[in-house]
Amino acid sequence: MSRPALFLALTALLAGCASPPPAQPIAAPALTPGSGEAVTLDQLVLLIDSSASMPEGGLYRDQKALLDSVLRAIPDGDYETATINFGGYARESTELSAKSRQSLVSKAESLSHLDEGTPIHKALAEAAVQLEGRSGRAAVVLFSDGQLTDEVGRDVDPQVALDAAAGIAEGYDGELCLHTVQTGPSESGAALLQSLSRVTDCGSFRPAERIDNVASLHQFERDVFIGALPAVAAAPGDADGDGVIDARDACPGTPRGARVDKRGCWHAANLLFPTDSASIDDRGARSLEEVAEILRENPDLRVRVDGHTDARGAANYNETLSERRARAARDYLVQQGIQSNRLEARGFGESRPAAPNDGPDGWRQNRRTELTILD
Repeated sequence: MSRPALFLALTALLAGCASPPPAQPIAAPALTPGSGEAVTLDQLVLLIDSSASMPEGGLYRDQKALLDSVLRAIPDGDYETATINFGGYARESTELSAKSRQSLVSKAESLSHLDEGTPIHKALAEAAVQLEGRSGRAAVVLFSDGQLTDEVGRDVDPQVALDAAAGIAEGYDGELCLHTVQTGPSESGAALLQSLSRVTDCGSFRPAERIDNVASLHQFERDVFIGALPAVAAAPGDADGDGVIDARDACPGTPRGARVDKRGCWHAANLLFPTDSASIDDRGARSLEEVAEILRENPDLRVRVDGHTDARGAANYNETLSERRARAARDYLVQQGIQSNRLEARGFGESRPAAPNDGPDGWRQNRRTELTILD
């Protein structure tokens, strides 16, 4: 073999042995319920597989990146949370209690790779103990490759895990949903995790690779956390379902899930500009990312981004400033992948206040952007 051919063969061999790049966390804002929805979860138990079949520098690393993404985007609510990190006989567990989003993220970052076997059935039984005496609506979320064994790695009849899952549901006083997320390509693992998710009528199964952007991450979390409000809580005569009755809705026809103000107008809730500025801070960026998600969910929707100012300063200057704000918000949406031909930008200056221009609070509310749906 010639030297160039030998070099190419060695290069190909090394490339084939190289580890795949690590999964990247998804930068998603915290999930917020849509109109007519609420966080209905009372308890959440997270089961994290850290066994030998999940190599620390590969599948387990990627699983922790996904777990970090999930926890950073969980919705606000009054639910309790527990974690069970399992591998072999070892455990890293926390008891069910109210925890902040940041405390959950910190806990997930500190989880250890525990090695040995994959006793999913034992982790499910421990989740049942955590939920003992609780009631309402609970979710158990299992992150694993699904390769079931006992503590030392010997094969176990899958029915043992299915029986453990059924035991959680039967012992819980209320609705319990079992959700499974598979990291890795094991076909037998996928079959087991799918079967576990079907033990409860409200369960779900997903390969981790399908939770790869903000929309798919939020949809997963909607399945876990979100439920419909009781019908009696719906506002009467509210055709677009935004929570503002038609008789008071100044902006009818807003899409499902859009944040509206007290007038019923779609706005980027936390995009409030500093005085004499069109700069977008982190909170404003997150609000625009929510807008972009709704536009992705409604691909035929075209909108105009409307910029506004408070009443201080000259009217001509304020009109120019509002146009800069509208263009800045539109350009950010384009950066999020929204086609530019679906977006227009227009400045209204100080002519359309959302609040009285009689002090700092009113001025702040008026330095804003809104979204108008175009025909």
